[in-house]
Parts: sequence; structure tokens; C-alpha cells
Amino acid sequence: MLDSGLGGLTVLSALRALAPDSDVLYFADTANVPYGDRTLQDVAALGARIVERFAIFDPAAIVIASGTTCAAFDRCGWPAASAPFAGVIETGSRAALEASASGNIGVIATRATIESGCFEQALRALSNAVRVTNVGAPALVPIVEAGESSTERAQAAVLDACAPFVAARCDAVILGCTHFPHLRTWFAAALGPGVKLVDPADACAAAAAALLPATPRGRGLLKVEVSGDELLFAQRAKALGAGRIDDLAHVTLERSSAIS
Repeated sequence: MLDSGLGGLTVLSALRALAPDSDVLYFADTANVPYGDRTLQDVAALGARIVERFAIFDPAAIVIASGTTCAAFDRCGWPAASAPFAGVIETGSRAALEASASGNIGVIATRATIESGCFEQALRALSNAVRVTNVGAPALVPIVEAGESSTERAQAAVLDACAPFVAARCDAVILGCTHFPHLRTWFAAALGPGVKLVDPADACAAAAAALLPATPRGRGLLKVEVSGDELLFAQRAKALGAGRIDDLAHVTLERSSAIS
């Protein structure tokens, strides 16, 4: 499982509920966070080098727990891998259409993900009648990565980002970056009880669990590799309610051009 930082923990938590005995290697590329300010080509290259590293662990599935990385791979090509991928875009889009009564759906994600148009394209491929309001929210990932999800700063940033959804009367909003469910309390307050929040992490985890062997071959262990400060990551992951980390390491990877 890979993400730029803490966001993918939402997918990890959902996967743990479905496949508690599976061993997970989680790669947090905090040396390069936030991905949303980078070009899709750069994000695709960053993601490819992590996928390349995963090969030495012979995974049963590779979970791209980053909306921006999914968008980058969709645009630039998915890297070669011996295991199948599970991502957040198509699964999240299907979940949003099921949640919406009106077909009026909002999408909030990183700037790069919104500019790629990946969620809107996926939604329109599934429904001709859907109406989509897109919001890029570059301020939110740094708030989560700084451990400030519960602050007034976070509340104000979410409230500001949600204004277009209120104006458009969306009845479902996709939290299109896996960091954003860490701010769910503020989204719920800003949008009100009439708007369903769609967390793609749940659908992504279900897709990943379906790829795993029927008989788990692990012991429910969690190994975390971090390209930045691994101790700071572990501290902030714990503050967000992450479970036990059995093995924590700092890993620096060479850049890869293995995009197919």
C-alpha cells in the first residue's frame, strides 16, 4: 500500500476490518508530500519507484491509497507489476453514485487530481445524468500531515473549501484525497446532515480484500517504510488512531522511469 503520507491510513484501517490477518507493507513517501502540488508526470514517477520496490515482497495485491497517484497513473500509464492494483477513483465514483439521490455530486481532492479530471470522467462513464462540482483543496493535505486535523485552522479551511458544494446543492461529496477523511468532522459540519460524505477508502479496501487469497498467509503484521522522518510519521499516525506498527524503517529510493 502506498501514499504520500498519512492519508492512506484511512484505506489501511478499512482493509484491516476486512482482512485482519493479512500482512501489510505501507510506504509513506513523506519526503515528497504533498503530491497535489506536483505534476502528474512527477507523481507517476514517484509512484512507479515505490511499486518497483514492492516487487521484492511478492505482494498479493498493490493498493494505491492516493487519489493523486491514481490520477497520475491513469494519465501517464500504470507501471508494470506482478500483482493486481486496487485504487480509489473508480471505486469511489461508484460509491458516490449509489449514495446520491439527485445525481448532483461534489468532488474535493488535491489540485493535481481535480485538474486531471479523473473523478469526473469516471462518474460520467458510469452515468450520463450526473452533475459534478469539482473543488481543488491544496491547503488540506499539509494540515493533516502537520498533525492539525482537529484545529480551528482545519475547520476554517474545510468550511471555505465546501462553499461551492453548498451553492451547487450537492447531496453527495467524494472525499477524493485519502487524507480528507481525517477531516470528516469538519466536512460534516460544513455540509450538514443532508449531504452524504463518500470515503473511497471503504470501496478501495473492499476491492483490495477481494484480491487477497481466501486463506490469509500472514499474521496481521504492519511494516511501514517512510522516505522522510519515520519517527515523526509514526507519532502522527498514532495520533490519528493508527494501529500497532510492527516494523518501522526509513527508506530512500532511487527515481524510476518504469512507466508502461
